[in-house]
Amino acid sequence: MSQSRRPAARHAVLPDHSPEAILNALRTGPYGHCVYRCDNNAVDHQVVLLEFEGKLAVSLTMQGCSHVEGRTLRFDGTRATLLANESRRELLVADHLTGETDLIRLPEPVGGHGGGDVGLMRTFVRAVRGEVASVLTTARQSVESHLIAFAAEEARLSGKVIEMDL
Repeated sequence: MSQSRRPAARHAVLPDHSPEAILNALRTGPYGHCVYRCDNNAVDHQVVLLEFEGKLAVSLTMQGCSHVEGRTLRFDGTRATLLANESRRELLVADHLTGETDLIRLPEPVGGHGGGDVGLMRTFVRAVRGEVASVLTTARQSVESHLIAFAAEEARLSGKVIEMDL
């Protein structure tokens, strides 16, 4: 068996990694069940359409069952398109007028969540020390983003459009 990239998770699931123990866990536990025949209610795909003030439109697509791991982002503006690929660690800027592209390779992230955990803690410590005026987002912005996520889930469950005033 190949080594897991997340050994702690492997130990949480099964402390004994012998072939016999693994086969027994697959035969008798939940990890041997077909995900499509289980009674779980985890979302495997979702498309969320948002419209903000000024007619700014955003679409978020989450695809859980894919051979591609990681996030991809696409921002289309009036002058250029920005494509971001988390798993390949690259940004591509495509200029609409000239047709030129600029590929930017990103360094290997340090720490959890693509380095975001380290960045959050670093900014928090700097804010406490008084080195920066504020953290990256305000409490209000954090609450608003969570309310949007809750509205997306409500829309998914009800099949209805959710109107929000933030």
